Amino acid sequence: MGRYLLKQAVLSVLKLFLFVSIMFFLIQFLMPGDFVDQFALGLTRTERERLRVSLGIDLPLWQQYLNWIRGVFTGNLGTSGYGYPVSNVFRFILPATLFVFLPGTLIAFFIGLRLGKVTAWQGPTSLSSAITLGGITLSTSFPPWLAWLIAYLFGRQATVSRGGTGGIRTFTFPNITRSVWMNTDLRPHMITNYMFFSLIAVMFLLIVGNAILKRLKKRSIPGIPLVILIAILTIGSWHLFGFEILALDLLQSSGLPFITYVLLTFGETMTIMRSSMTEVLKEEYVTTARAKGLPDVTIREKHAARNALLPVLSRLVITLPYLLTGVVIIEDSLNWPGVGSWMWLSLYWQDIPVVMGILLVVGFISLVARLFLDILAAYLDPRIRYAEIQPRIN
Repeated sequence: MGRYLLKQAVLSVLKLFLFVSIMFFLIQFLMPGDFVDQFALGLTRTERERLRVSLGIDLPLWQQYLNWIRGVFTGNLGTSGYGYPVSNVFRFILPATLFVFLPGTLIAFFIGLRLGKVTAWQGPTSLSSAITLGGITLSTSFPPWLAWLIAYLFGRQATVSRGGTGGIRTFTFPNITRSVWMNTDLRPHMITNYMFFSLIAVMFLLIVGNAILKRLKKRSIPGIPLVILIAILTIGSWHLFGFEILALDLLQSSGLPFITYVLLTFGETMTIMRSSMTEVLKEEYVTTARAKGLPDVTIREKHAARNALLPVLSRLVITLPYLLTGVVIIEDSLNWPGVGSWMWLSLYWQDIPVVMGILLVVGFISLVARLFLDILAAYLDPRIRYAEIQPRIN
């Protein structure tokens, strides 16, 4: 299994390197002019040339590429046209995106699994058909339209971007309660960092604890109760460190992008799970389990759902980049100050170092998430582990 994971990691790194290299040259060829040509017209010719030299855009394209690659390996992603290091940008925007993306993907996945299992088990009823139709409709919706609809239904005073350069009008957290932040030195992006890292810590501890519990006691916490427990302990940690009021205000502010992302995401998991579960229910071992008189819940959860889960995980691995794309579009539509809003803002201003840094970070997030899902798939499917052990035996 170790060789399998190492192979997947190496292939993922190579794919990421190829992707960012292609995007570097593609963006340079497609963008008319450069940052100085477009937005430094008020400077003299000498000042403009000096700015080009300081930004490194006076060099040949191949040399710019080599300098950028060298910077990637040394942790220096370059300098924005406005003079700030690109790496500093991610301290502000990355936690805001991950705070929507990670919990949203987890909750949408569990909702899709649950609805897929239930609708497949019930068969073609009016209720299961309506649920399936609703999930398909939401998952195939145009993200800006769905964001507008959710904003209209749940927060009519929310600011919705017309798309493209919406982040230029405002790059602050929307709909926060100003009076809550007046008497504190903490800023929203700092609280977002604390919220994100506390969530990751709680998730890690509970998942590890659940695995230990399963190994020692042969019992574990089911999926939905585990998600609820993660939420309760995360909010409890905010109270422990004394920023729960600020965190809850930001949580309320993130409600619109979070709900939009979950509604846009859960439908595909549900339909794949329903299809996979329907096929599994036709297998002989399910019929045998029914003949033994096992409870329906045991048959559904322990015999059918576990085997039906593998195609769903495989599909999730493939669609992760598209899910991140959905988050990017939703952020710009709802003015949520994350990677998406800054991405469109940087494209509008032709701030290429920031654009390339964002593409690199998004690709890296996809790489890590896919590697994690590969580990989970290998854990759930013995055939993957066997395929790695077999060559060494032979």
